[in-house]
Amino acid sequence: MSSSYWCTRAYWLIKQLADHFSPVISHLCNISIQSGNLPVSQKLAVVHPRLKKPNLDASALNSYRPISNLSFLSKLVERVITGRFVAHAERHALFPVRQSAYRRYHSTETVVVSVLNDVIRAADEGKVTCLVLLDLSSAFDTVDHDILLQVLNRRFLVEGSALDWFRSYLNNRTQVFRANQSESATLAISCSVPQGSVLGPVEFISYSEDVIIIFDTHRITHHIFADDKQLFASGAISDIGRIRSTLQACVADVQAWCASRRLQLNAAKTEVIWLGTRGRLQQLAGEDLSLTIGSETIQPSTVVRDLGVLIDSELTLQKHVSRLASSCFYQLRRLRQVRNRVSQAVLKQLVHSFVISRLDYCNSVLAGLPNYLISQLQRVQNAAARLVLGLRPSDHVTPGLKKLHWLPIQQRIKFKICVMMHSVSVNHCPTYISQLVQPVSSSSRRHGLRSSSSAKFVVQRTRTKFAERAFSVAGPSVWNSLPADLRLEPDTAVFKRKLKNYLFSSVFTQ
Repeated sequence: MSSSYWCTRAYWLIKQLADHFSPVISHLCNISIQSGNLPVSQKLAVVHPRLKKPNLDASALNSYRPISNLSFLSKLVERVITGRFVAHAERHALFPVRQSAYRRYHSTETVVVSVLNDVIRAADEGKVTCLVLLDLSSAFDTVDHDILLQVLNRRFLVEGSALDWFRSYLNNRTQVFRANQSESATLAISCSVPQGSVLGPVEFISYSEDVIIIFDTHRITHHIFADDKQLFASGAISDIGRIRSTLQACVADVQAWCASRRLQLNAAKTEVIWLGTRGRLQQLAGEDLSLTIGSETIQPSTVVRDLGVLIDSELTLQKHVSRLASSCFYQLRRLRQVRNRVSQAVLKQLVHSFVISRLDYCNSVLAGLPNYLISQLQRVQNAAARLVLGLRPSDHVTPGLKKLHWLPIQQRIKFKICVMMHSVSVNHCPTYISQLVQPVSSSSRRHGLRSSSSAKFVVQRTRTKFAERAFSVAGPSVWNSLPADLRLEPDTAVFKRKLKNYLFSSVFTQ
């Protein structure tokens, strides 16, 4: 069995135990909060350094991420406290609209979909967009405890015994480092929130949420995901100078804000890319497209990685598809080495974990791509089906996909888009996603039409076929093509099951 398989089993076991003992844990939390104290025994972290990426230099200390292993009881208590704090923040709308980490219905995919939608629509209007991806150095490790407590009190209205509990949680923490068979002495912690804890990430997004005031002041579109901050501005070719100066001023203010919070903006790892159609980008030849951040001058890239998606200047996503296919084939070659040692059921689970999950990640941004790109990913899925079923290269793979009940790539993209549209229809999505589309029923000009009562959405007009890839266009188009009874299904789980059966039937029963 793979390590990821056992990690998944362990996670669900802990979750089931937490759910089973939730009344007891909740009672313990109430006692802990009322006393404003977390026992010292629950503040020791065993830190295991983990390489951030497999290709990094293992001899360099900054290549590692310090993951804290905390006690079982501590994590259960943190889970309850986190749930209560997030519910409080959501109830009073205290988190920024465009902060998408560690929040229900918010994900990396919703962020990337929103960003690409705005950029594609701008390109459809003949504009270019400058996207800046900011990088913070060891952000979780430099959180100032006193400032964090002030933020929780002033901005999130945490006070009394609840604030005392947070103070107790942060104070007098200790950690030991373990690597191989060696262990360091116990060290006191004067700052940071534990990576690997349940509460730590939520504390960090609370600590850094007011950075959006800077973005709003400069009228810059932005998205935040944990410590990843991205901002972008669009304009005509004649506005290039204004866009550069606005972004530079905004980033300079962000740098000053970071200094006030004991955080460090890493200019060396900050990336800049100009996005638009090939014709518009060619008009930028000879222009100074760099951004100056402090003493660093950032030259624009042709490809950047945004939350796991490779975005190129012309928005073709060719690099992303090519890299994705290459990564999946690498995993398939590894799995072939164990196919004779595991059952077909286990092999299918492994393929889902290491291959299919990669194909499905952020696949909603692949809507409208040319067939030659989608076919690259379809070849990956075909190879995966052959591996699971033991088919020869000469065997037809379509019966195999049907036997495995796997939707082909094109239908998997439609499935994801429809699920996102369903989340909009039942209000289970971020505000910035629901604002991209408009229900027919909300349009005054179409209010009396039959389509206004069938859960349809307005398909926005575009100037070019390129813009049909934007979620605000592709989402309503695919959604409106579904049967009316499917669009009106309120239960998400039932909707997913019916949707898969509908798409499956449309492919394999023709």
